[in-house]
Amino acid sequence: MKKILFLSIFGLLYSLAWAQPAPVANESEVRSGRIKGVILDADSQSPMEYANIAIYSKRDSSLVTGGITNDKGHFEIEGLGFGEYYAEAIFIGYEKSSHSGIRIAPANQVVDIGEITLSASSLTIGDVNVVADRQRIEYKIDKKVINVDQDINAAGGTAIDVLENTPSVEVDIDGNVSLRGSSSFTVLIDGKPSVLSGSDALRQLPASAIDNIEIITNPSAKYEPDGMAGIINVVMKKNVLSGFNGIVNAMVGTGNKYRTDLNLNYRTRKTNLFFGTDWNNYNSFGEIFSERQIFQHDTTNFIITEGKRDSERRGFNLRGGADFFLTDRATLTLSLTGGQYGNDNGGRSQLHEYSMPGTTERFIINDNLSGREGNQFSSNLSFQQKFDESGLHKLDFLLYYSARTGDDQENQDEYLTNSSYQGNLGFIDRIQSSETEEENEFRFKLDYVRPLSSGGKFEAGMQSTLDREQEEFTFSNYDPETSNWISNPLFTSSMDFRRDIHAGYVTLGGKMGVIQYMAGLRGEYTFREIEHEKAEEPVTLNRFDLFPTAHLSLDASETTQIMTSYSRRINRPSGRDLDPFPNYMNQYTIRQGNPALKPEYTSSIELGIMQRFGKSFISAETFYRTTNNLISMVQELRDNGIIYLTSDNINRDHSLGAEVMGNFNIAKWFQLNSSVSYFNYRIKGELNGESIDRESNNYSLRMNGSFRLAPESRVQLMAFYRGPSVQAQGESKSMFFSNISYRQEFFDKKLSATLSLRDIFGTSQFENMSYGPNFSNKFRMKRESQVLQLTLSYKINNYKQDRGQGEMNGEGGDQGGGRM
Repeated sequence: MKKILFLSIFGLLYSLAWAQPAPVANESEVRSGRIKGVILDADSQSPMEYANIAIYSKRDSSLVTGGITNDKGHFEIEGLGFGEYYAEAIFIGYEKSSHSGIRIAPANQVVDIGEITLSASSLTIGDVNVVADRQRIEYKIDKKVINVDQDINAAGGTAIDVLENTPSVEVDIDGNVSLRGSSSFTVLIDGKPSVLSGSDALRQLPASAIDNIEIITNPSAKYEPDGMAGIINVVMKKNVLSGFNGIVNAMVGTGNKYRTDLNLNYRTRKTNLFFGTDWNNYNSFGEIFSERQIFQHDTTNFIITEGKRDSERRGFNLRGGADFFLTDRATLTLSLTGGQYGNDNGGRSQLHEYSMPGTTERFIINDNLSGREGNQFSSNLSFQQKFDESGLHKLDFLLYYSARTGDDQENQDEYLTNSSYQGNLGFIDRIQSSETEEENEFRFKLDYVRPLSSGGKFEAGMQSTLDREQEEFTFSNYDPETSNWISNPLFTSSMDFRRDIHAGYVTLGGKMGVIQYMAGLRGEYTFREIEHEKAEEPVTLNRFDLFPTAHLSLDASETTQIMTSYSRRINRPSGRDLDPFPNYMNQYTIRQGNPALKPEYTSSIELGIMQRFGKSFISAETFYRTTNNLISMVQELRDNGIIYLTSDNINRDHSLGAEVMGNFNIAKWFQLNSSVSYFNYRIKGELNGESIDRESNNYSLRMNGSFRLAPESRVQLMAFYRGPSVQAQGESKSMFFSNISYRQEFFDKKLSATLSLRDIFGTSQFENMSYGPNFSNKFRMKRESQVLQLTLSYKINNYKQDRGQGEMNGEGGDQGGGRM
């Protein structure tokens, strides 16, 4: 059974509070003795981060001092006098392990006790021995870690399904993710950038191939500052056992939903070869309703729309690579990923147009079919050189390249019908549009970490990112007289986008008593150029920005830890946001970019406290986030009766809130994880000379209960509720949904079967309203409910993923996690 990797730091404080003097020859003796070693999981042989090590005097068994392991499982205890000792290693959910016979003398001042292995603790139910599970969510000093194998509701799904029940994260009805109310965040995969961005990247990652997901809302200066809300880092599974191992998963669901993936590993002393593939074809169905009112003089025009919104998402990916262990301290890694992605959206809508007062009335059918498909590729070449045995003094190098192509096609037919929406009384409009894009990105990164003699740590690095995009958009109208498609130059254009970012950073961390600290500063120079075929001159930007960060933590007692942090971040507008030429959406709506858009800058402050109660704990966080140059979508009704959508830096917003989260081991067979989030959101700004100041109180509640019916049987129930919120020109209503899953394991846990029912009560829907001086618009969408899914998972040769793969290559550390 999987082991609990529950964050445990109280041992260090305990040792400081109750430590006894070490046995020494005399009081003037220099306390120069050191004890070092490494703590490993006995089952997987992976290093255990944050494990406790306590040093006792052999003479009277008094506690002398202690410490915790780093992300490599290493520990080093200094300041010990000459004498005899024994050590105890402790980690919640594991049996305690002791090491005796430690002697420090003038001729033997440094003692390396080597490896200490910890075995998972167990409890007895009847005659059956049960090994403890990992917590579903672990709270660390700077992040939340979601252990995916403990979330059986996400079985057969993607990273989106894992995040549906994760504190600080919300997922809307279309699977779009927001982090603390913001959709501006950065997605990393094993600490490296993703070819796709945001929610699109998360949709492509099967949950069964993920070890854990890290939520980092206030990253250090070592990380790129993109994404106002922070970073979502997805850590993929990687086997640690020698020889050949693997795991295969398959899912089938009602409504034509299919997904499968395979991971294989072959590991020797000098190399580790890994290969994976996944395929998915996922259909979903939904219903939409909208009501638009347009106020012109003394007349109100109504457009009421009802219809279907169906979609099909599909994809196929291959990934592979190798770790080459050149020496005990040097590792070279090469990895390649490639695949195809696509989605089709279609549906038929019925439109009823009429005016009051007036006699105008039309009944219209809109057939809309759109599709997007493309190819993606990425390659990583990384090298790590360690300069000492602990691995803390090191140099990391990363060379990254990615390429993506995309082809969007859309066809719309609108025609008149009778009041029963029967027949075709004549086409109003028939259009075709096509958008092709190609993106290439190059990254170079160098990171250096050096421990300091005072117990602190110095880090420095540099990075260059070169981004190139080309887009072509064609638009055609159907000519019924000639039965030909005629290109429309008003909506046909092409654009080249270039952005170069060169950055450098430094961080300094250390410890003063029970206080840990890290301060950092990152500087970035950005050059951006947009060339549009219809523009006389390219639009350029030259900018230099500074991004300071700070982190503090205090071990207030052996069960209480207090943390605070600050960071400044940026959200850069995309090429599409900046394109000034019109993009046709339908006969009522046109979208247009804004080349004058400025980046958004966010300052974020967090304060948190964690209180442990045995194997349970509660974590409370408060946060304040303010954004300057807030980019908001603006709707404007023009004289031709068409609404134009564009973006502008019209606002400044403020979010002040709190989150309370907890893991509760209520009984041997029942574990509860729940959270409550509340924040006050304020928008300040002007639009067309009028104030658009808005304010709302937003809250959400989530619960995840796990019931162990037998050693190989478990039921998991989750529920989520989100309260109403506001936007610059509107508001959204509340939403609730719940899921339930049952997992059964067979053949000594080599095979598992999971049956899931999603949206049990059919309550999941999205509803909002937007309005301006001369229009209002209501929109509601309800997604497919009560979806039943069956997922099978089979381990080949007892496949076990690496629990020590938490550090992002060159992006980790004490404030960012372990190795990936």
